[in-house]
Amino acid sequence: MKALALLLMVLAWPAQAAWEWSAPLTVNLVQGAAIFPHLESANRRGVAVSGDTVGVVWEDNRSGSPQCYLATKVAAAASFQPEIRLGESDCYEPVLVALGEGRFVAAWESAGKVHARVLPGGAPITLSDGDAAQITLAAQGNTVYAAWAAQAGRFHRIVVARLALQADGLDVKTVQPVEAAMPTDEQGWPALAVAGDGSVTVAWEDRRYRHSVPMVSHSRDGRSFASPARLTDHKSGRVDGLGAGTGAMRPTLSAWGPRGIAAVWLDKRDFLSGYDVYAAFDAGNRRFGKNVRVQDSFGDNMAQWHAQIVGAADGSLVALWDDARDGTPDVWLSEWTGDAFGDDVAVPAAAGPGQQSDPLAVFDAAGSLHAVWLDRDEATVTRIRYAHARRK
Repeated sequence: MKALALLLMVLAWPAQAAWEWSAPLTVNLVQGAAIFPHLESANRRGVAVSGDTVGVVWEDNRSGSPQCYLATKVAAAASFQPEIRLGESDCYEPVLVALGEGRFVAAWESAGKVHARVLPGGAPITLSDGDAAQITLAAQGNTVYAAWAAQAGRFHRIVVARLALQADGLDVKTVQPVEAAMPTDEQGWPALAVAGDGSVTVAWEDRRYRHSVPMVSHSRDGRSFASPARLTDHKSGRVDGLGAGTGAMRPTLSAWGPRGIAAVWLDKRDFLSGYDVYAAFDAGNRRFGKNVRVQDSFGDNMAQWHAQIVGAADGSLVALWDDARDGTPDVWLSEWTGDAFGDDVAVPAAAGPGQQSDPLAVFDAAGSLHAVWLDRDEATVTRIRYAHARRK
């Protein structure tokens, strides 16, 4: 398998040569064999760049219970500042978006509700009235949108809130369920994106068909949403008389180009090889087109995990995920060429001995790509690692 990995690196060299990666840095200062950092969150929004400051959020159990943390680093600094806690009680699945000039909004789940705060300096506010989970964020200018899975009868349904900045705080303007009707089965893991024209797209994992299907809806103003549509063009159903369908999960969205939205998710339509990474594109007409498989043929016959799509206003678009094609998990990247995704390229510092997984990434305003991932070594210590890349 290592020989195959070497061959993959050689074949991918022309694509890899397009990016020049920095040396990796460790983000989390507190580590140990019994400390387990988590980067999982709805839409995988755990890293953001605000001005010349990069921020990373995560959850770990260093205190004996799950807590959420934020660490920041200015471009000129050689290391991340010591992390700060986001809330006071048990905390799960934090997300982060940039406001500009070194300011951020973070959100998380705690005590069965979802919360948010402006950083630095802001006080936490509670966004949900009832039970809620799996919050995510998107921002454009001084308007911030949040989406989460709110309890509605027996099941959760997706709601979207429009938030406004007020000095160092947030004001909740509207909270609107995507669908007015009560859910008939579970909805969760929402993804949000705000396009260049200000319209809002929300996607989520939906079980109304008795298996997981990513659904999507659009809004011109973030207040009222169109009837949901399937994000997948594969009409999944029973396989050999078994189950309700092959399923797909964990959609992620990103604004892309002047008005576009790109989506990536994990899809089990080829059920014998586990989940694959699939993508779809909305060029601005608020309708997603034909699905496209992301990983190349060297990623066949094995499962992909933790996929994310990352777009930029200039039209740059990359997908990241992890898989174990060389024997252990590594982080892989594929760039959209305009008509297909290119060869898979291993992120240099996120491949090799040990286990590298759970990638997060974001473009900054200058077009540099900032990536974060988990690195678990043979001594079973898990570090959160960070690197950035520029085009050559």
